[in-house]
This record gives sequence, C-alpha cells and structure tokens, in this order.
Amino acid sequence: MNQVLSNFAIETEVCCELGSALEIVTHRRLDAVIVDWDDVHDPIRIVRAARKSSPNSNATIVAVVNMDSETHALLVGANFMIHKPANEDHARRCMRAAYGTMLQNRRRAARVTVDLPVEARIAEVGALEARISDLSVGGLALQCKRPLEINREVLAHFSLPGSGHVIHISGKVVNANGAGRAGIRFSFVPEEDIDVLENWLATELAKLEKAEIPSDYAEKYNN
Repeated sequence: MNQVLSNFAIETEVCCELGSALEIVTHRRLDAVIVDWDDVHDPIRIVRAARKSSPNSNATIVAVVNMDSETHALLVGANFMIHKPANEDHARRCMRAAYGTMLQNRRRAARVTVDLPVEARIAEVGALEARISDLSVGGLALQCKRPLEINREVLAHFSLPGSGHVIHISGKVVNANGAGRAGIRFSFVPEEDIDVLENWLATELAKLEKAEIPSDYAEKYNN
C-alpha cells in the first residue's frame, strides 16, 4: 500500500493501536481513513468514530477486506474497498477512485486564505469594520478589533478579488477567541451570490490542486 499511496502523493500515518487510531479520527481532519477490516483491532469502532466526529464525518473511508467482511464494511460506512489478497493494480485503481472523492470533499470543505475588508453588522453590537482571513462556501473567518460572542447573528457584505460582484451573507458566530478572531457559519447567501462565490472558490482551489495532483493521477484521470 505504501507504494500505491506514494503514487498519489498521499502522506500517511500508520496506527497500530486502537486508542491512537480513535484519537486521530475523532480530533484531526483527514482526507481519507484506510482500515484493515480483518486486523485484530476493532475496525467498526474506528469507522463509526470517524463518521460521528465533526472533522471526519464526510472523510473518504477505504476498507481492506476479504469476501466475508465486504458487506459489513459497506453497511458500517466504507466508501471504497480493496480486496485481499490485494494486487498493486487493483489497489491503484481503487485509490484512484478514492482520490477523486477526496478532492471533491476537500473542495467542499476547503478554505481559501484571503485578506479582504468586510462591512459587518453584529446583533446587539452594531456595525463594525473587520477583515476576512479565510473563506469557504459555507463560512468565513473574521478578524475584528474586539471579541465577538458565540451565537451572535451576523450580516455582512464584501467583494471578491478580481470580481466586481458584492457578496451578501447572513450567518452566526460559531467560534471566537479573545483576540477578535471569529468563525462565521453562513445561514443564508442569495442564489446569485452563492453561484459567484462557488465559481471563485473553484478557480482558487484549482490553482492549489494543480500543484498537488500527482502526474500519475492527472494523466489517467483526464484520459
């Protein structure tokens, strides 16, 4: 598997103990989780922990299975399966499909680092000037001159670099610290604005992915 994963420029961390595996899938964001279904450790518990966690509820899960465990792995939540005894060609084809899903998930969740001025109005605070430090299709990070309280409603508008279109959003503060940084989760974005935002983010993320997608994957994917 190490040789196959290296072809896709996937950085790996091997966990040989159940406790460390559960800790990682619960608290660290992962693009993929590869589980040996017939190992002595509890694969069902690992997959369920990943699916219940906030960082990895949508992570791509690849199960290494035999004929007896294939159905069980699918029912628990595996997306792809590598069958034992695995040969390199089969494993590569499976990981190529999984890699496509990983990129799609990353695109949905990924935040683009920016430095944009924004005019915002915070419930029970009023208008304030702030800057957006990162942006995704579902939210943004604000840097303000004063701390914000969690669950405050937010109205804001801003312009995207290279675009004359003004994006309007409403949302809620979902995390914040004493230094004035706050995470905003969108609750509503007008349809016209979300289309512009999604297209802009797709362009910016494609630039990043060009540097990340390995040539082996790109050639076969495009063919």
